[in-house]
Parts: sequence; structure tokens; C-alpha cells
Amino acid sequence: MQNIFLLFSLVFLSANACGTELIYKTYVNHRYGYTIDYPDYLVPQGEAANGDGQVFLSKDGEAELRVYARACIDDWDTTPAEFLKKAEQEKLKDGKIITYKAKGKGFAVVSGTKGKQIYYDKLLTTGNWCTSFEWNYAASQKEKYDEATKLIASSFKP
Repeated sequence: MQNIFLLFSLVFLSANACGTELIYKTYVNHRYGYTIDYPDYLVPQGEAANGDGQVFLSKDGEAELRVYARACIDDWDTTPAEFLKKAEQEKLKDGKIITYKAKGKGFAVVSGTKGKQIYYDKLLTTGNWCTSFEWNYAASQKEKYDEATKLIASSFKP
């Protein structure tokens, strides 16, 4: 009898674990040709009228993903180095603390906190085009959103 109970418990726990697995969807921007994956708990708010991107919000208001593309702006983000320099300059004005930054060929990332929020901004440059996403969520939900941050960032393609 104990073995049957143990077997039933394992089957039940396995079914519950599978049921909580995150499902990701892909947003494709047809105007600029970029893609990004996002967790299904984020709700698309509709593509911008000019077709440059979209905002995704969690139902509980704890998380927001903004993704867009546009022509790069001189002395702002035409290169990853400019993007990071501007982030450094803007942090005091915006009340941000930078805890991570990185750059490479055609990309830059800056992340940190702003009050009780965590932010993660990524820029991809392709010629004169800049494609970006801004991912913000409650610091109190860090564990929940860390996995999504990794997947969103790695899936982002110009």
C-alpha cells in the first residue's frame, strides 16, 4: 500500500511540475525584421501604429517588456560604446544604479535597479538601425523573472 501511495505521489508531483513549465511565444516585427521570445504570462498590448515595436505587460503589473527598432541617433546609440556612455550619463537623472554592463560587436547591455524595479536594456546595432528591448520588473519578483531575462536576451535577433 505504501508503494502505491509513493507511486501516486510521484505521478501527481510530476504532472504538477510539467503544468508549471513556462511557455514562450515569439514576436516577429515585420517592418524591421527582428524577433524576440517572451513568456506567455506577458500580454501583447498591440503593435505601435508606426510598426516599430510592441509593449508586453504582465497581468499583475509587475513586469513590462518594450521592444522596438528605429534609426540610430548620433551621439546616443550609433555604437554600443555610445549606448553605455549615455546610460552612465543618464543614470543619475533617472535614479538608476547600474550593476551590470557589457558590449561587443553590434550589441550592448546595461542592467541594474531603479527604486524597487530591476531593469535590463539591450541594444543591437545593424548598420544605421538600432533594435532595443527594455525589460523591467519588480525586484521582489527577481527569482521569478531571472529565467525569463536569460531567454528574452538570448532570443533577441535583428
